[in-house]
Amino acid sequence: MNAIPLVRANVVLPVVKFLDQIRAPTEQFLRQSGLSVEALDHPEALIPLYCGFTFLETAARSEGIEHLGVLVSQQVQIADLGLFGKILSQSLTLYDLLHTVSALLTTTYNSGARAWITQQDDRIWFNHQFINHADLNNQQAQYFACLLYLKIIQLVVGTDWHPTDLHFQTSKLHGLEKIEAFFQSRVHFNQPNNAIGFHKSLLHLPLQRQVNDCLSFSQQEQVYENVQSSAPAPDFSGSLRQLIRSQLSSGEPDVALAAAAAGLSIRSFQRQLTEAGLSYSHLVDQVRFELAMAWLKDPSIQIVDIALNLGYTNPANFTRAFKRWAGITPRTFRHSAMQ
Repeated sequence: MNAIPLVRANVVLPVVKFLDQIRAPTEQFLRQSGLSVEALDHPEALIPLYCGFTFLETAARSEGIEHLGVLVSQQVQIADLGLFGKILSQSLTLYDLLHTVSALLTTTYNSGARAWITQQDDRIWFNHQFINHADLNNQQAQYFACLLYLKIIQLVVGTDWHPTDLHFQTSKLHGLEKIEAFFQSRVHFNQPNNAIGFHKSLLHLPLQRQVNDCLSFSQQEQVYENVQSSAPAPDFSGSLRQLIRSQLSSGEPDVALAAAAAGLSIRSFQRQLTEAGLSYSHLVDQVRFELAMAWLKDPSIQIVDIALNLGYTNPANFTRAFKRWAGITPRTFRHSAMQ
């Protein structure tokens, strides 16, 4: 049983920034896509990848911006990728950089994508592919991801550099020939996967790091520890718990939204739950209880805020639920924990 594809919330923030700049109804697009503004308050938090696809496609269609994924990718900086970006900025060479992306992408940043390096004669291909259903509409995300990796490569080779070849898994958008990223490369569409082609001599070029990017060994270890501890779960049950957590701040976690985030119909989603011996409502209670216990041990967090963060509009409902879970009120639990 496959894990639900999840991605770090910071990948959506450049899209939000771009839409806010053109005064688009960003919050409306987020809600329509099953995402909440609150979920984006924590850039390292995990959100459903398929909801991110829907957000990009909805915004592009509604605003009439056919090249939205391309345009947003041009504004992204490596710092926008959070902890993942910090790890990449410590690379020694282009080879080290691409190897790091390939090794860590799926396990720490985006469980619904993979990247790998291949060689054909004297040409290197950096390949990328979303792991998803063929019927999902993610054209904007395909362009965004491929050109984001192009920008990552340019950290080493310079912003004036262009690859010999660009392969896109999706179809061609009208007017791409007017965009600079496509001026000097051979571009092919409807390919098996996205890919960036360049001469192998570039692999050994060193990464030109800024002084501010350099981390000590202990700092690097801390970044790795943080990114691993918050990584997408590799199994269905674990990823569903993470999905539920991403939905809590916007209210009662909805099974229909969870199914959509998993790329499944409600019926298929319920069948997977049954096969795994899981109950959706029980999982919601488990996630809420675990978070409630952690937050109640922090006296700086008000109980009313804990209730809101867990999706309860009425704190009294949280108190009743917690008493049902633990046999005592949240206030009593906090007092006991402080002792």
